[in-house]
Amino acid sequence: MQITVYGATGTFGAQLVPQLRERGHTVIAAHRGSGVDTVTGQGVAEAAEGSEVLVDCVNRLTTKARKAIDFFSRSSRSIAGVAAEQPGTSAAVLSIAFRPEAAESPMMGYYQGKAMQERIFRRLIPDERLLMFRSAQWFELVDTMTIKAGPLRFVPKMRVQALAVTEAARMMAEAIDARERGAIEVAGPEISDFAEIARRLAAARARKDGTRRSKVVGIPLPGPMARDGLIPPSPRMSDVTVDEWLRSV
Repeated sequence: MQITVYGATGTFGAQLVPQLRERGHTVIAAHRGSGVDTVTGQGVAEAAEGSEVLVDCVNRLTTKARKAIDFFSRSSRSIAGVAAEQPGTSAAVLSIAFRPEAAESPMMGYYQGKAMQERIFRRLIPDERLLMFRSAQWFELVDTMTIKAGPLRFVPKMRVQALAVTEAARMMAEAIDARERGAIEVAGPEISDFAEIARRLAAARARKDGTRRSKVVGIPLPGPMARDGLIPPSPRMSDVTVDEWLRSV
């Protein structure tokens, strides 16, 4: 198949593209560097020409609900609109695993943006042409969510069933290759929280570099983030544990 991946140079897209190519697919890597801007719509239709599957891996990390909703609304409509106009084309969407109550938290505007993304694709693309791939959080996001202050590292105590981004990409590539449809949720083999993963990451880096380990301080979060708001109820699971991932970083 020919597959267009939007957001091909991002954290996830950069892992997905080679996974798809290893399975024998022709991949059009669409991103701003190649002249494709899904927010404005520039180059979106051109990048889709000849492709059987359009994959939305475009992302913007923000805790502001207004920014997240605006971004995902514009980007999703650009991609879904092109797919909707081509009856032989299906869409695969990288989303995030969360329960409805998580999107209602005022502290987590990002999830409101992702909820909007899902609604747009479901409204514009028929079920028989849509794969909604909902991934749990990735181990790699720990650094992104860490606030550094001297020797201290402040990390939110978000209850997660995280997995490695390479594993999530592999599982999405397998689903696309098998032409699966509907909603799929994937997660790691362990339930933990970002602060605990950060502590293990700090210890692994200290052993590797021979330096003093940073002190990680977990910041409790209220509401669904401290409960099961981010835990998918029955996901497909990766076998790669935190400790196995740490040996590869």
